[in-house]
Amino acid sequence: MAIFSGVIDSKILGMETSLNVVLPQDYKSCDPAKLPKVLYLLHEYGGQASSWQRWTGVERYAKKYNLALIMPEVQRSFYIDMKMGPSYFRYITEELPALCGAMFGISQKREDTFVAGASMGGYGALKCALSRPDLYSGCAGLSGAYDIHFVRDELCKKPEDLSGGQAILGKELEIEPENDLFALGAKIALLPEAQRPKLFFYCGTEDYLYEQGVKFFEHLDALSYGYFYEEGPGGHDWDFWDPAIKKVIESFAADTTLL
Repeated sequence: MAIFSGVIDSKILGMETSLNVVLPQDYKSCDPAKLPKVLYLLHEYGGQASSWQRWTGVERYAKKYNLALIMPEVQRSFYIDMKMGPSYFRYITEELPALCGAMFGISQKREDTFVAGASMGGYGALKCALSRPDLYSGCAGLSGAYDIHFVRDELCKKPEDLSGGQAILGKELEIEPENDLFALGAKIALLPEAQRPKLFFYCGTEDYLYEQGVKFFEHLDALSYGYFYEEGPGGHDWDFWDPAIKKVIESFAADTTLL
Protein backbone atom coordinates (compact mmCIF):
# COMPACT_ATOMS: atom_id res chain seq x y z
CA MET A 1 0.00 0.00 0.00
CA ALA A 2 0.94 3.64 -0.44
CA ILE A 3 -0.09 5.96 2.39
CA PHE A 4 -0.56 9.73 2.09
CA SER A 5 -1.16 11.87 5.15
CA GLY A 6 -0.94 15.59 4.62
CA VAL A 7 -2.61 18.88 3.86
CA ILE A 8 -4.29 20.15 0.71
CA ASP A 9 -5.39 23.66 -0.21
CA SER A 10 -9.15 23.79 -0.77
CA LYS A 11 -10.56 26.66 -2.80
CA ILE A 12 -14.12 25.91 -1.72
CA LEU A 13 -13.22 25.85 1.97
CA GLY A 14 -10.90 28.81 1.59
CA MET A 15 -8.25 27.14 3.72
CA GLU A 16 -5.86 24.22 4.03
CA THR A 17 -7.37 20.98 5.31
CA SER A 18 -6.10 17.54 6.33
CA LEU A 19 -6.46 14.54 4.04
CA ASN A 20 -5.45 10.90 4.47
CA VAL A 21 -5.30 8.53 1.50
CA VAL A 22 -4.57 4.80 1.18
CA LEU A 23 -3.72 3.48 -2.30
CA PRO A 24 -2.89 0.04 -3.67
CA GLN A 25 0.87 0.36 -4.14
CA ASP A 26 1.01 -1.01 -7.68
CA TYR A 27 -2.18 0.61 -8.96
CA LYS A 28 -0.28 2.88 -11.37
CA SER A 29 0.85 -0.21 -13.29
CA CYS A 30 -2.75 -1.37 -13.70
CA ASP A 31 -4.76 -1.11 -16.85
CA PRO A 32 -6.21 2.46 -16.80
CA ALA A 33 -9.58 0.92 -17.56
CA LYS A 34 -9.33 -1.18 -14.38
CA LEU A 35 -8.33 1.31 -11.70
CA PRO A 36 -9.13 0.32 -8.10
CA LYS A 37 -12.50 1.19 -6.67
CA VAL A 38 -12.64 4.19 -4.35
CA LEU A 39 -14.24 4.54 -0.91
CA TYR A 40 -14.68 7.99 0.61
CA LEU A 41 -14.56 7.23 4.33
CA LEU A 42 -16.05 9.89 6.62
CA HIS A 43 -15.09 10.46 10.25
CA GLU A 44 -17.30 10.78 13.31
CA TYR A 45 -18.25 13.87 15.37
CA GLY A 46 -15.11 15.09 17.09
CA GLY A 47 -12.91 12.92 14.86
CA GLN A 48 -10.43 13.75 12.14
CA ALA A 49 -8.93 12.52 8.87
CA SER A 50 -6.82 9.91 10.65
CA SER A 51 -9.60 8.43 12.80
CA TRP A 52 -10.34 5.38 10.64
CA GLN A 53 -6.65 4.47 10.32
CA ARG A 54 -6.00 4.93 14.04
CA TRP A 55 -8.95 2.93 15.36
CA THR A 56 -9.68 0.27 12.72
CA GLY A 57 -7.90 -2.08 10.33
CA VAL A 58 -9.02 -0.25 7.16
CA GLU A 59 -5.49 -0.25 5.72
CA ARG A 60 -5.37 -4.03 5.87
CA TYR A 61 -8.90 -4.40 4.50
CA ALA A 62 -8.19 -2.00 1.62
CA LYS A 63 -4.98 -3.82 0.74
CA LYS A 64 -6.72 -7.20 0.67
CA TYR A 65 -9.46 -5.96 -1.66
CA ASN A 66 -7.41 -3.54 -3.81
CA LEU A 67 -9.47 -0.55 -2.72
CA ALA A 68 -8.42 3.11 -2.53
CA LEU A 69 -9.51 5.03 0.58
CA ILE A 70 -10.02 8.79 0.71
CA MET A 71 -10.40 10.14 4.27
CA PRO A 72 -11.10 13.90 4.50
CA GLU A 73 -11.52 16.14 7.53
CA VAL A 74 -14.61 18.31 8.11
CA GLN A 75 -14.37 19.31 11.78
CA ARG A 76 -17.88 19.17 13.39
CA SER A 77 -19.75 20.41 10.31
CA PHE A 78 -21.97 17.34 9.80
CA TYR A 79 -20.77 17.45 6.19
CA ILE A 80 -23.15 20.37 5.55
CA ASP A 81 -22.55 23.66 3.72
CA MET A 82 -22.48 25.66 6.92
CA LYS A 83 -24.50 28.86 7.31
CA MET A 84 -21.63 30.51 9.16
CA GLY A 85 -18.64 28.49 8.04
CA PRO A 86 -17.11 26.53 5.17
CA SER A 87 -19.10 24.69 2.50
CA TYR A 88 -18.06 21.18 3.49
CA PHE A 89 -20.71 19.37 1.44
CA ARG A 90 -19.58 20.99 -1.82
CA TYR A 91 -15.98 20.30 -0.84
CA ILE A 92 -16.65 16.58 -0.33
CA THR A 93 -18.83 16.06 -3.39
CA GLU A 94 -17.29 18.47 -5.91
CA GLU A 95 -13.75 19.61 -5.17
CA LEU A 96 -12.33 16.60 -3.35
CA PRO A 97 -13.05 14.01 -6.09
CA ALA A 98 -11.54 16.29 -8.72
CA LEU A 99 -8.44 16.96 -6.60
CA CYS A 100 -7.92 13.28 -5.78
CA GLY A 101 -8.48 12.28 -9.38
CA ALA A 102 -5.80 14.73 -10.51
CA MET A 103 -3.30 14.00 -7.73
CA PHE A 104 -3.67 10.23 -7.40
CA GLY A 105 -5.15 9.15 -10.73
CA ILE A 106 -8.04 7.31 -9.07
CA SER A 107 -11.23 6.35 -10.86
CA GLN A 108 -14.07 8.86 -10.85
CA LYS A 109 -16.64 6.54 -12.42
CA ARG A 110 -19.88 6.20 -10.49
CA GLU A 111 -19.71 2.41 -10.57
CA ASP A 112 -16.29 2.54 -8.87
CA THR A 113 -17.16 5.12 -6.21
CA PHE A 114 -18.59 4.54 -2.72
CA VAL A 115 -19.05 6.55 0.46
CA ALA A 116 -19.33 5.38 4.08
CA GLY A 117 -19.06 6.78 7.57
CA ALA A 118 -19.83 6.27 11.24
CA SER A 119 -22.03 8.40 13.52
CA MET A 120 -21.80 11.95 12.08
CA GLY A 121 -20.00 10.35 9.15
CA GLY A 122 -22.94 8.00 8.67
CA TYR A 123 -25.22 11.00 8.27
CA GLY A 124 -22.66 12.59 5.94
CA ALA A 125 -22.36 9.48 3.79
CA LEU A 126 -26.15 9.26 3.35
CA LYS A 127 -26.39 12.99 2.62
CA CYS A 128 -23.72 12.65 -0.08
CA ALA A 129 -25.25 9.56 -1.69
CA LEU A 130 -28.88 10.72 -1.56
CA SER A 131 -28.05 14.25 -2.71
CA ARG A 132 -25.71 13.17 -5.51
CA PRO A 133 -26.80 9.68 -6.68
CA ASP A 134 -24.94 10.41 -9.91
CA LEU A 135 -21.62 10.21 -8.05
CA TYR A 136 -21.92 7.15 -5.78
CA SER A 137 -23.04 3.63 -6.58
CA GLY A 138 -23.06 2.53 -2.95
CA CYS A 139 -23.25 4.00 0.52
CA ALA A 140 -22.89 2.62 4.05
CA GLY A 141 -23.94 4.10 7.37
CA LEU A 142 -22.54 2.75 10.62
CA SER A 143 -24.52 3.89 13.68
CA GLY A 144 -25.50 6.98 11.73
CA ALA A 145 -27.17 10.08 13.13
CA TYR A 146 -29.82 9.91 10.42
CA ASP A 147 -32.36 12.27 12.00
CA ILE A 148 -31.00 15.82 11.72
CA HIS A 149 -33.87 17.08 13.89
CA PHE A 150 -32.57 14.88 16.73
CA VAL A 151 -29.06 16.23 16.11
CA ARG A 152 -30.33 19.82 16.31
CA ASP A 153 -32.16 19.12 19.57
CA GLU A 154 -29.05 17.54 21.06
CA LEU A 155 -26.92 20.52 20.04
CA CYS A 156 -29.36 22.84 21.82
CA LYS A 157 -28.79 21.17 25.19
CA LYS A 158 -25.36 22.67 25.89
CA PRO A 159 -24.28 26.30 25.30
CA GLU A 160 -20.93 25.16 23.87
CA ASP A 161 -22.73 22.96 21.33
CA LEU A 162 -25.48 25.46 20.54
CA SER A 163 -23.08 27.92 18.92
CA GLY A 164 -21.74 25.11 16.75
CA GLY A 165 -25.27 24.11 15.76
CA GLN A 166 -26.09 27.68 14.78
CA ALA A 167 -22.91 27.86 12.72
CA ILE A 168 -24.07 24.78 10.82
CA LEU A 169 -27.82 25.42 10.48
CA GLY A 170 -28.16 29.16 11.05
CA LYS A 171 -29.25 31.26 13.99
CA GLU A 172 -32.82 29.91 13.87
CA LEU A 173 -31.61 26.30 13.61
CA GLU A 174 -33.90 25.67 10.65
CA ILE A 175 -33.74 22.25 8.96
CA GLU A 176 -33.75 22.69 5.20
CA PRO A 177 -34.88 19.83 2.91
CA GLU A 178 -31.38 19.36 1.48
CA ASN A 179 -30.15 18.45 4.97
CA ASP A 180 -33.06 16.14 5.87
CA LEU A 181 -32.27 12.51 4.97
CA PHE A 182 -35.96 11.58 5.15
CA ALA A 183 -36.80 14.17 2.48
CA LEU A 184 -33.79 13.19 0.38
CA GLY A 185 -34.71 9.51 0.58
CA ALA A 186 -38.26 10.24 -0.62
CA LYS A 187 -36.87 12.16 -3.58
CA ILE A 188 -34.34 9.51 -4.63
CA ALA A 189 -36.90 6.70 -4.23
CA LEU A 190 -38.66 8.14 -7.28
CA LEU A 191 -35.65 7.36 -9.48
CA PRO A 192 -35.32 4.07 -11.40
CA GLU A 193 -33.68 1.45 -9.20
CA ALA A 194 -30.48 1.42 -11.29
CA GLN A 195 -29.97 5.13 -10.54
CA ARG A 196 -30.35 4.77 -6.77
CA PRO A 197 -27.24 4.19 -4.64
CA LYS A 198 -27.22 0.81 -2.90
CA LEU A 199 -27.58 1.34 0.83
CA PHE A 200 -25.94 -0.67 3.63
CA PHE A 201 -26.49 -0.14 7.35
CA TYR A 202 -24.86 -1.56 10.49
CA CYS A 203 -25.72 -0.71 14.10
CA GLY A 204 -25.15 -2.14 17.56
CA THR A 205 -28.24 -3.05 19.55
CA GLU A 206 -26.91 -1.08 22.55
CA ASP A 207 -26.13 2.01 20.45
CA TYR A 208 -27.86 5.19 21.66
CA LEU A 209 -28.72 5.97 18.01
CA TYR A 210 -30.34 2.57 17.46
CA GLU A 211 -33.90 3.93 17.47
CA GLN A 212 -32.92 6.58 14.93
CA GLY A 213 -31.87 3.82 12.60
CA VAL A 214 -35.13 1.91 13.08
CA LYS A 215 -37.09 5.08 12.29
CA PHE A 216 -35.12 5.72 9.10
CA PHE A 217 -35.38 2.10 7.92
CA GLU A 218 -39.14 2.18 8.40
CA HIS A 219 -39.18 5.28 6.21
CA LEU A 220 -37.20 3.47 3.50
CA ASP A 221 -39.56 0.50 3.75
CA ALA A 222 -42.52 2.79 3.18
CA LEU A 223 -40.76 4.17 0.10
CA SER A 224 -39.98 0.64 -1.19
CA TYR A 225 -36.29 1.63 -1.25
CA GLY A 226 -34.35 -1.62 -0.77
CA TYR A 227 -31.35 -1.76 1.56
CA PHE A 228 -29.18 -4.18 3.53
CA TYR A 229 -29.18 -3.96 7.32
CA GLU A 230 -27.28 -5.89 9.97
CA GLU A 231 -27.32 -5.42 13.72
CA GLY A 232 -25.64 -7.17 16.60
CA PRO A 233 -24.39 -6.68 20.14
CA GLY A 234 -22.42 -3.48 20.47
CA GLY A 235 -22.44 0.21 21.26
CA HIS A 236 -21.52 3.47 19.62
CA ASP A 237 -17.82 2.76 19.39
CA TRP A 238 -14.90 1.48 17.31
CA ASP A 239 -15.23 -2.03 18.71
CA PHE A 240 -18.42 -2.31 16.68
CA TRP A 241 -17.36 -0.16 13.71
CA ASP A 242 -14.12 -2.03 12.97
CA PRO A 243 -15.69 -5.39 12.00
CA ALA A 244 -18.58 -3.53 10.38
CA ILE A 245 -16.37 -1.48 8.05
CA LYS A 246 -14.56 -4.68 7.07
CA LYS A 247 -17.90 -6.09 5.88
CA VAL A 248 -18.65 -2.85 4.05
CA ILE A 249 -15.33 -2.95 2.21
CA GLU A 250 -15.81 -6.61 1.32
CA SER A 251 -19.23 -5.85 -0.16
CA PHE A 252 -18.10 -2.81 -2.15
CA ALA A 253 -14.92 -4.42 -3.45
CA ALA A 254 -16.72 -7.61 -4.47
CA ASP A 255 -19.57 -5.62 -6.07
CA THR A 256 -22.13 -7.64 -4.12
CA THR A 257 -25.49 -6.12 -3.36
CA LEU A 258 -26.66 -8.31 -0.45
CA LEU A 259 -30.08 -6.89 -1.27
